[in-house]
Amino acid sequence: MMTKHTILTAALLIASLGASADTEKMYLVKGDRVVAKYDVDAVDYISFKLPDDVFDESIWLTLNNVGKNTVTYTVNTADNNVAYAHNLLSYWDVNYTALDMFGEEYEALDEESRVASIQYTLSYNAFVGIGTNKFTQNDFEQYDTYSEANRFSVIPGTKYFLCAWEIDPATQAPLETFVYEELSTLAPSEVDLGLNVTLNKITDYGMVLNFKGDSEILYVRTCWGMKDMMEAYAKQYGLDNLIGTFGQNWSMEFLAGTGDMQPGVENATWPAYDSGEYIMYVRAYDAQGNMQQGEYVFEYSGSGEVENPTITVYSKEKSEGYVKFNFEISPSNVEEAYVRLLSENVVDDRLNMGYTYPEIAMGGTSIDITNEINRTGEYTYINKEVPEEWNSFIIYAKTKEGGKTTLRINFYPDNDSEWSIYSPFHAPKQMPRINRIQRAGDPSMVRGMNKKVYR
Repeated sequence: MMTKHTILTAALLIASLGASADTEKMYLVKGDRVVAKYDVDAVDYISFKLPDDVFDESIWLTLNNVGKNTVTYTVNTADNNVAYAHNLLSYWDVNYTALDMFGEEYEALDEESRVASIQYTLSYNAFVGIGTNKFTQNDFEQYDTYSEANRFSVIPGTKYFLCAWEIDPATQAPLETFVYEELSTLAPSEVDLGLNVTLNKITDYGMVLNFKGDSEILYVRTCWGMKDMMEAYAKQYGLDNLIGTFGQNWSMEFLAGTGDMQPGVENATWPAYDSGEYIMYVRAYDAQGNMQQGEYVFEYSGSGEVENPTITVYSKEKSEGYVKFNFEISPSNVEEAYVRLLSENVVDDRLNMGYTYPEIAMGGTSIDITNEINRTGEYTYINKEVPEEWNSFIIYAKTKEGGKTTLRINFYPDNDSEWSIYSPFHAPKQMPRINRIQRAGDPSMVRGMNKKVYR
C-alpha cells in the first residue's frame, strides 16, 4: 500500500525525469498519459497539503496607490488566460443595493449578504480584463473616447470596494472566484472655488439654475429635491450619505449648455412638480481633489389652477419575458399621452443626468397613445419580449390646460417578485425604502455582466 509520502516521492521522480529529458517542462503522469505539465521555472515545489501561507486562487488583488482622487491597483491572475470583471465601487452604491435588495444598510448585513450586494453592484458596473494587469482610475477622467459621459468617479474622502470576479472568457458569465478589498480615498481640502448657484427662470420643465465658478473646477456634484424631504433624509442618514448615494457629477460646460433631448430645455433644468421649497446641494472639486460645498434653496410656485390628470391602473400581469398593463387616464381629452418601457437603471441614469420624467416618457422607444386615450379613455400595453432585468414602465399624460402626471412602475419579469409603483420622485433617483422587498431570485446568481471597455 502506497502512502502519500511514497506517492510524493514517485511524483518528484517523474518530474525530475521529465525535467532531465526536457529542461523547460515538468510533467505529471497518470498511467501512460500526461495529465499536466508546467514550466520548470514556474514551480517551486510539489505538496499534497496546501501550506497556510499559500493561496489557491485564480485571481487576487494588489492595491498600489491611493490618493485623494486617484487609485491604482493590480488584478493578478494565476495564468494569462484568466478573465475577470473588475472595478472600484463606491460604498454608497453598494449600500443602495443592500437597501434595495435586503431592506438593511450594508453594515447591518451578514457577510454573505454583503458579498451579494457587492457582486450585484459590480454586475451592472464592470470593466473586463484578462491576465495580470495594472489599472489606474482618476476622478472624472474620461475612459471611453466615444462617450463624454463615461468617466471614472474616484471622489475624495469616500469609501470604496476594489473587487474582481472571475468570468468565463467566452461567455463572460461570472464564475466562482470573487475577491474584494475595502479602501478609502484621502479626505479633500476645503477651498474657495468661486462656486455659486442662482435661479435663472422657471419653465414648464422645472427650474433653470445658473452655476458659476472658477476655471479650476473639474466638475460639480449635485443633489436636488424638495427641501423638507431632502433635509429629513440628511438628518437621518447624514449629508455624505445623501450626496454620495443620490448625487451626480457634471462639468461646468455641460451645466452651461443646452440639452439635446427636448428643444429649449437647458442642461441645468431641474425638475419641479409640486409647489414648495427645493434645495440644491453642491460639491465642486478641482483636479487636486480639493472641494468647495454649498446648499441653495429655491421657491417653486405651481399655478394651483391646473388640474392634473389621473392615471388608474386596473390590472397588471407579468411572467418570464412578459408584461401586461391595463390603465385609464382621466380626463380622456389629453393633449399628450405616452408609455415607455426601459431598464430601471437607465431611467435612474437619465434622472441623474437632469432629464425629467415627461422627457424620458416621450423619448426614444416611447409609444404615443394620445389618440387611443382620447377615443376610449384607457389603454392596454402588452410586451412579450421583456428583458430579464429590473424594468421601469412609465405612463405620462398632459391635459390641454397644462396639467401633467407621470406614473412609474418597476418590476422584474417573473411570477414571484413584488411590483413597485410610485409617482415620480423629486430626487435624482429613487430613495430605497428601508423595508423594500428583496429582489427576485438569488442576488449572487448574476447571469451576465454589463461590461465596459477599459481603453
